[in-house]
Amino acid sequence: MILVTGGAGYIGSHMCLKLRERDIPHLAVDSLERGWKEALPGTDLAVGDIRDPQFLDQVFSSHPITSVVHFAAYIEVGESVKHPTSFWENNLFGTLSLLKAMQRAGVDQLVFSSTAAVYGEPEVTPIPESHPKAPTSPYGDAKLAAERLIESCDAAHGLRAVRLRYFNASGG
Repeated sequence: MILVTGGAGYIGSHMCLKLRERDIPHLAVDSLERGWKEALPGTDLAVGDIRDPQFLDQVFSSHPITSVVHFAAYIEVGESVKHPTSFWENNLFGTLSLLKAMQRAGVDQLVFSSTAAVYGEPEVTPIPESHPKAPTSPYGDAKLAAERLIESCDAAHGLRAVRLRYFNASGG
């Protein structure tokens, strides 16, 4: 079973839709602070905050989760400049809490929703994945820190993870 964090958000709910269409067992987790339960018809939803270790332990112990797709995050760059501590707390500490719960549960597969904001201002285009990382906002900084945390967990515990660095989730 796939756990989709931030499953009631825009990208998370579309992931759940694709999983439903393919009859792939999954569970959405969302605090509903910025997500919408109505975006998940036909998907089971556990409502709670991924920064809460007891909540996550209950989710992992109650479901046969084998992998996680992690979308739970604050996403507005401008808001991150006005409220940096909120972004660091939610985006980095939420990821830390999730990684600890995954380790306790023995789950070692992760898809991490990162951002192209980790690159900052491009030196070349198109931007190669190896481009220097120089975020220009707390949002990008926290996402890059989360990527590095995930890489550390891979090196220490064999976490198998990939990251997705979107430029735009949809539209032009």
